[in-house]
Amino acid sequence: MNFKMVFHVVGKMIMLLAALLILPTIVSLIYHEPIHIINSFVITILICVTLSLAIHFFTKDVTERDFYKREGYVIVTLTWIIFSILGALPFYLSGEIPHYIDSFFETVSGFTTTGSTILQDIESLNKSLLFWRSFTHFIGGMGVIVFALAILPRSPHTIHIAKAEVPGPYFGKVVSSMKKTAIYLYGIYIALTVILFFLLLLGGIGVFDSINLAFSTAGTGGFAVKNAGIAYYNSTYITVVIAIFMLIFSMNLSLIYFVVFKRYFKVLESEELRWFFAMISILSIIMFLDIYRSYDTPNHSLLDVFFTVSSIVSTTGFTYTDFNIWPVFSKMIILILMIVGGCTGGTAGGIKIPRLIFFVKNAKQSISKALNPRKITMFKIDGKVVKDTTPLSNYLLLFGFVYVIILFLVTFQINDFEDAISLSVTTISNAGPAFNHYGPMSNFSEIPYFTKMVLSVSMLLGRLELMPLIVFFSANTWKKRRKRLRENQRIINNYIE
Repeated sequence: MNFKMVFHVVGKMIMLLAALLILPTIVSLIYHEPIHIINSFVITILICVTLSLAIHFFTKDVTERDFYKREGYVIVTLTWIIFSILGALPFYLSGEIPHYIDSFFETVSGFTTTGSTILQDIESLNKSLLFWRSFTHFIGGMGVIVFALAILPRSPHTIHIAKAEVPGPYFGKVVSSMKKTAIYLYGIYIALTVILFFLLLLGGIGVFDSINLAFSTAGTGGFAVKNAGIAYYNSTYITVVIAIFMLIFSMNLSLIYFVVFKRYFKVLESEELRWFFAMISILSIIMFLDIYRSYDTPNHSLLDVFFTVSSIVSTTGFTYTDFNIWPVFSKMIILILMIVGGCTGGTAGGIKIPRLIFFVKNAKQSISKALNPRKITMFKIDGKVVKDTTPLSNYLLLFGFVYVIILFLVTFQINDFEDAISLSVTTISNAGPAFNHYGPMSNFSEIPYFTKMVLSVSMLLGRLELMPLIVFFSANTWKKRRKRLRENQRIINNYIE
């Protein structure tokens, strides 16, 4: 393990966090907020700067040799944990969220773009903290390290870090350079957010609400600035605009790049995109047929279904209607959408569409082989032949195994089985709302602290897609390279003898 290189990069990321905290500090000054609110940001910035400079002092003679995927996993995991620990300080130091575990939960929910909240009265928070809360969604949406790759000098080890952080079963570059890819994708991400901001502004909801909703939608997080969520605005225009952009941000943003540069065939050839919209269309129709009888007008039920499906499949989790009172059949569809999520290369959570495609095609291939053992079969995903199915199979097995462990830990303090199942699913999928006592019109404030910490870990596991966090806590990860090489040599010698 190249410890110096790991901590050198993490030190730079902490300095980046300090820079990002300047924005909510400016917001607090604009709105003339109490001095203790301003101080909470200033103190956090000073802590970040001090910690970053201290790390830089001890790692200034760092070398980039011996930097592999393992180091990338550790850097990503450390960055997300430290961002969550330090990012929680403004909530805690200001006294707006008195208990640190609650502050930590809210911050993890923000950076992982989950959107689950412990706040009973969102509107009681000062505007700078509401801004910071939504801004964590925007930061975490595309990934804090992908952002750093776009602005920091080029380095040969960046590909290892990017692969460790970017969600999805594969990482694709739109251009040959990793740095340019990060710049293009973040440019598209910011441009779409700006367009959404102006569209919301046209809806008459004001600058502050527009920018916060734009951040939350872009990151597919779901933090709102009103207790009633999107329903507060009582506007079909606002509802439809947000629903459309939730779907856009849950698509592969590389496709937007291809549209901008008029490479339309790339979009038309995207099997992932076809499956995504086919799944949304089919399940939306089924859900509409299931619930429309309980509504006064079909138009109202259609809007509710469209927004809810967009919110859940994108794992944004904005509150609009109480789907907790819908039939169990529709709630099962919502649970499926939570688990599957959006596309690779977007900001949505879940296991992602390519893994769903793999699951279906692999099952079909297995049936075909059972019927005709001599038949040689293979399948493609997005035009690429899947030669080795082991990584995708392992991920799905690991996802199920980790989910069962989280569910087991959650049931230690949560006695209702529907609560436990939905809490575990919504956090590991970064979806936001759960069912029953923790539905879209409720919050997570009454959850015991131990369970909040379990759910916080679940959110991090879901956002980092399991492997970085698992590698981070593996004992073998922290062994020194020379010791590990000696052990490997000993095993080889014993085998030869």
